[in-house]
This record gives sequence, structure tokens and C-alpha cells, in this order.
Amino acid sequence: MRIGLRLKVVIIFVLIELAMVVAIGTLYTQKATSMLEEEFMAKGRAIGQFFANTVKLPILSGNKEMLMDQCDRMLKRPDIAGVKIFDDNDKLLASCSRKTSEPIEQISCPVTIVRDTSDDVEGIYNIAPEKAIETIGKVQLFLSRKNIDEKILGLQLYSLAICLGALALSVFLGSLMVGKVVVNPILKLKDEIYRFSQGMLHHRIRLHTGDEIEELANTFNNMADSLIGYISDQIDKATDKVQLKNLAVLGELSAMLLHEVGNTLNRFGLIKYQISQERLSEAGLKAIETFDENLGSLKRFTQNVSLFSKKPEVILGRINIKELIQALCSSLKLIDKKGIHIKTELPSRECIIMGDKELMNQAILNILTNAMDAVGPAGRIRVSLKDMDDRIQIIIADNGPGIPQEELGEIFRPFFTKKGPRGTGLGLAIAKSFIEAHEGHIEVTSRPGRTEFIIIIPKHFPF
Repeated sequence: MRIGLRLKVVIIFVLIELAMVVAIGTLYTQKATSMLEEEFMAKGRAIGQFFANTVKLPILSGNKEMLMDQCDRMLKRPDIAGVKIFDDNDKLLASCSRKTSEPIEQISCPVTIVRDTSDDVEGIYNIAPEKAIETIGKVQLFLSRKNIDEKILGLQLYSLAICLGALALSVFLGSLMVGKVVVNPILKLKDEIYRFSQGMLHHRIRLHTGDEIEELANTFNNMADSLIGYISDQIDKATDKVQLKNLAVLGELSAMLLHEVGNTLNRFGLIKYQISQERLSEAGLKAIETFDENLGSLKRFTQNVSLFSKKPEVILGRINIKELIQALCSSLKLIDKKGIHIKTELPSRECIIMGDKELMNQAILNILTNAMDAVGPAGRIRVSLKDMDDRIQIIIADNGPGIPQEELGEIFRPFFTKKGPRGTGLGLAIAKSFIEAHEGHIEVTSRPGRTEFIIIIPKHFPF
């Protein structure tokens, strides 16, 4: 049988409380019993002293009838079980006892009878020890313990009831407090850890107890953050390794494919030229035009695969980025058929960096082409260049429909495209590869109606 934490804490708390209550109850009962015993003995001595005073004259006069009469009167007291009177030679003068069917525990309480001779007045005696000069006898009272035993039993039962009540109340209140302060936070911590173990890695524990339990929760949260970071790093490393392996395979495969495809394209080009020299009908001319468009798409695809499959080799030289952007935007305006408005925001002075002009030209061209594909007729594209001391910033923004948030992390992945047959899914991947070859980086932000590609490139290539 599995015992839960709350039950364990309650059991431990009950045992501790029980031990404390038993100890306190025992000490209290012992102390109270001792006080009752002392009170009982003091009362017995007071009664014995009073009885000794009443029998002085009968002892001196030798009146045994009076002594027996005094004994009988004394037995009328419920706490007196027996009486004996002795003379100064310990000779028994009178004796009587209570007759009961049950044996009664008795306590002997002897009292010496003295007379005071400081005043020579017969019949007047002082019982103070410092004045007594003559012992005339002794009385011995036998006190019944029945009443005191009943009082002690009542005291013990009362103490037991008080202790049990205090135990029940303390256990109830203590369990509530311990449950609220200790058990509930620990159970919540357990539940949150269970959720984390079930894969809810971004779930965090929120406890505000102000003690070690809160510190434990914060430590667990820090551990979870570190674990997630470690897992992400391992995934990234594994992804990079897989990508590098795939790229290596792609490079080998593409080299063979491009050779065969290139030869086929050349043959197709020759065939197209030969057919175009013939007199064709209007349908034939239309077919030749469609064939030429598809042949161009295939050529662009093979070129992109060739660019992506090879590791970029940066041939350093001075690049005037301002002039490069101006030239690209002018060329794109000439071939644009959708009436797209391309606006440039360029610094007044020249912006020179060290890099590979062909790679940078291809990277920016791919991003601009992607923006032109994204906007509709009469769309707007803005290209801004900013000189930032040791690096440059290029922002290419368009007013297209935007990129869904769940796709932002995928757009630079090779062969990821939403353009259908018109797209290869390599344009942005090539741009990112060429920019990173210059030790730069590219970011993208998007919302409906606006997408921005932000390119940061150092001016001087680090050797």
C-alpha cells in the first residue's frame, strides 16, 4: 500500500504531538497528584492534632469511656478509617476502626500528645514543641485513601480528556498549517515536475513560499532552462551535421546531375533552334514559346543547384555597395512587368566594403527577386543602405501579404517554397549562404502588409 506524503506528514505530526502530550500530561498528573498527597497528609496531621487536643483531659483523668466516645466521634468523619490512643508508655488505651466489606488502603498519621507546664493551670495545654516539656501519650489516626484515590482518578481522567482534546485540536490545526505551508507546495512541485517529465518543457513552477521550497522551485526552473538550452544546442548541432552531410551528398550528386542535365539542355537548345527555323503555324510558335519558358526555368534551377551545392569561395575585392544596389534596382525596373515601385534610400557618400562582388550581387538579387514575387501589381519595395562604422546594414522591405509566423524559421531552408512549380526553394538559402560567407548575418521580420529582410555585413573581411 502506497502512503502519500500528506498522510506521512500527518502521521509524523500526530506521533510527535502524542509524545509531547503524553509527556506534559504525565508531568502534570504527577505534580497534581503530589500536591493532593501533600494536602491529604497536611489535612490528616491537622485532624490528628485537633483530636490530640480533645483527648488530653480524658488521658490525664484515665477516663476510658470518654476516650472511646471521642474515638467513635472521630470515626464519623468519612476520611478516618481507624483510631488508636496510647499513653506515654505506649500502652493502648482505646482503639476503634471502621468495619467495611472491602479492604481500604490506610495511611497512618501519628501525633504526639504533650502538655505545657509553663502555666501551672491544669487542663490548659499548648502543643507548640518549643514549650512542651512533658509527653502524656500518642494518638494514631488511620486515614482512608478512598477519597483521595477518587480525586486522583478524577484528576487523571480530567488530564487525559484535556490532553486528548489538545492533541485533536493541535493535530487538526497543525495538519492544516503543515499542509498549507509544506505539503501543498511540495505536491504542487511534484505535479509541475511530472508535467515537465511528460514533455511540457516550457512549463515553469511558480511558488511564493519565501523559503527553501521556493528556492527549490527556482532551482528546478533554472535547471529546466539550462536543459532546454542544452537540448536546443544539441538539436542545432545534429541538424548542422545532417545538413552538412546532406550538402556533401548533394554536391556529389549535383555534379553528376548537372553534367547530364547541362548536356541535355544544350541538345534541347539545338533542337529548339532547328525547329524555330521551320515555318510553323501559330500553335507551333506558341508551343515553341512555352518550350523556351520551361527550358529557361530548368536552366535557372540547375544554376541555383550549382550555386548552392558548392561551398562559396570568397574572392576579395573592393565593393561599392551603393553602386551595386543602384545597378540591381535599375535592372529589375527594366524587366518588371507588374509595375512595381522600387524605392532606394542610400547614403550620400560612397559605401565601400571588402568582399566578393559576384556573391554579394547574387545574394541581394535573390532577396529582391523574392520581394518582387511576393508583391502584387503596383506593389512597393524599399531598399535602404546604412553605413554603421565597421559594418553596413541593408534593409529590403516589401508590402506583400507577409510570411506566416510558423514559416519564418523555414524560409532559409533549402527547397522550401510556396511558389509552386515556379520556385526552386534555393534563392533565399543561397543568399543566406553567401552573406554568411562574408561573416555577416540575415534576419527577417514579417507581418501582414510588410516584410523586412535585414542584412548586416562587416566592412572588412576578417582573416
